[in-house]
Amino acid sequence: MTKLNHASGRTLGAARTVTLAAGVLGVLCAGHAQAAPKAPKATAAADVLADFHLLAQQRPWTCATPSALPNLPGIAAGDASCAWQNRLSRRSWTWSGDAAASCIGHPARWWAWAQSALPPQAVRSVWHANWNSHATLLAIGEQRRLLLVRRERGGQWAATEWRWDPNPRPATRRWQQGRWQALVDAATRAGGASAPQSAAVAPDTARLQAVFAAVLGGRAGELGSDGMAMDAGGICIGLSNPLPGQSALPLSYSAADSRLEQRAASHLQLSRQFPNAVWLTPFKLLALPAVPAAGAKYLATWLDGDDLNSQLWMPARGDGRAVRVRMRTRLAPGLGAHPEAAPVARARQAVEHELEALAVQWAVRHE
Repeated sequence: MTKLNHASGRTLGAARTVTLAAGVLGVLCAGHAQAAPKAPKATAAADVLADFHLLAQQRPWTCATPSALPNLPGIAAGDASCAWQNRLSRRSWTWSGDAAASCIGHPARWWAWAQSALPPQAVRSVWHANWNSHATLLAIGEQRRLLLVRRERGGQWAATEWRWDPNPRPATRRWQQGRWQALVDAATRAGGASAPQSAAVAPDTARLQAVFAAVLGGRAGELGSDGMAMDAGGICIGLSNPLPGQSALPLSYSAADSRLEQRAASHLQLSRQFPNAVWLTPFKLLALPAVPAAGAKYLATWLDGDDLNSQLWMPARGDGRAVRVRMRTRLAPGLGAHPEAAPVARARQAVEHELEALAVQWAVRHE
């Protein structure tokens, strides 16, 4: 049974979830242009998902202007079908379960693209690698959209988007409301194999995932059991879950109390912890002008072979445990031996930019 979740993006343990993003309505209003036909006989929920004719209660046609498609190799788009004087549409895409994924998978990329019409301030859900099926219900102005991604038998993936523009005529709107609600209900009961329930998410990890979603904005990203991943302008970046334990470094919560000698001592400890590291950015205090009242944040970046690592320390007020997260990107083979190379500099800038954005969003939400 699929869960209907009203706390957008927080049901990471569920393999199939319907998430209501910002501005989404739990009960939708609707209508259609022609006289409302008699109510159809009860049918299996899956039929309404698969049979657009059954859903619309009229013969559909191919839409004259299909929506733009994600520019992703390996994703095949089907025809766009419409009904209700083009107020109801259905579009579908498929791809192979073993399609080569660069950095993040096809489901995560399609999922982000399908939410790209949301306003900038809207909360977007981020695809979880453990999901075999997931749905979300969106409201974009008066238009309603339902997105559904499922792994089919044999490993094939199918993604479907339904759009509905409510009719202004009250009687027609009410009838179409019933058909649309039948579709939403069917999505919550969508069949198919489910991924096993994941273990409870630690509080710091749950908070970090919400911050990660804010940093992504409309970009594609993916959550996993061990962390998160994103594509930053062609640079694949992995973000760890908060590191366990307490930091051994002397970290002041107040930036005013942070001393150069303390930071030098912290860098010395890090150098002992990573004796083979090539330091690109020694341990430093971050300047966050966007949140001047925030607590101090610290950052260091180093090379370990062809792995570029950057770590962020976010001390807590009082005796609380500092939150530590690490971003990593894999350089091209052999680049780690050339720290002055331009690709290394670009990777460092990209990773540190994302970590600083994460520090700002963490401060805004939790300090």
